Amino acid sequence: MSWVRNGAVAALLGFVALAAPATAQMRVAHSSIAAVNPQPPADKLQPGLSVSYFFGLINHIREIPNAPGKAGPPLPNLDYDVGFGNVLTSEREDGVQAIIVGFIKLDKPGVWKFAVKHNDGVSFEIGGRKIYEMPGVQPDVMSDVLEVKTETPGWHALKMLYFEKRNTATLQLYWAPPGAADLNIAPPEAFAHLPQ
Repeated sequence: MSWVRNGAVAALLGFVALAAPATAQMRVAHSSIAAVNPQPPADKLQPGLSVSYFFGLINHIREIPNAPGKAGPPLPNLDYDVGFGNVLTSEREDGVQAIIVGFIKLDKPGVWKFAVKHNDGVSFEIGGRKIYEMPGVQPDVMSDVLEVKTETPGWHALKMLYFEKRNTATLQLYWAPPGAADLNIAPPEAFAHLPQ
């Protein structure tokens, strides 16, 4: 009789595992990255991050088109906790998808810590390496602390895919330089982009 109970429990656990949402976060600890080489020319850089938009209701990051979107005003930094307002620099409150690109300045070697707060899905790369992804629909969530090591100070490539389906929108990037104890919102002076 116990083998029946154990078999039933195993079957139930298997069912629960299959029924779990497919939005678990992906992270890479101590991902090593390098600065852009050569560094972008200082006289060509503009403040903030470039963003292009697509519109429509989606449920997963992979549904964002891999094509040029509608260019929006640059994002000064990633500090958007807008509730029911317009998403990022778009003029819409719902059904917004964004491809965000540019550079982030990591001005000293060592281990940098990051965290991403978002609602809904996001995929985050630095230096060409994906360090975090939670691709589906969910309420506000904060990632684990993400550790990234660089030996080369300077501008590092940044790419983020993001979407908001309905209701509230959040996209915030926190960081702590090597040796810093606390995570804070990465400031505007840490971001730049080349005009397209």
